[in-house]
Amino acid sequence: MLNKCPGSTPNKSLDSMIVKCSSCGVDIEMFSDEPKRRCRCGNIVRRDTTPRCADWCPAAAQCLGEVDGAQSFKKRQAEVRSDPQAQECLARIAALIEKKKKRA
Repeated sequence: MLNKCPGSTPNKSLDSMIVKCSSCGVDIEMFSDEPKRRCRCGNIVRRDTTPRCADWCPAAAQCLGEVDGAQSFKKRQAEVRSDPQAQECLARIAALIEKKKKRA
């Protein structure tokens, strides 16, 4: 695990925003670290979120370790790679790509 994320910004502040409940219309204050929140009517209110670094960063597994399931994700990738059905599917896809390249 890395000591410091290469893409992190120091002293990141939390921003607040108001999101309307789609069920009852009440204004709900949400902070930038909250992707969802429960309204008093019981409805789950979600806000638009930006992709997390773990979704796109190639160093996510090193940086996050087991946080956000990075290790379990890598384990699942290994399982899928060794699955004969997955290999057969990938071979079919590769054959289709080659066929398309020959037509072009």
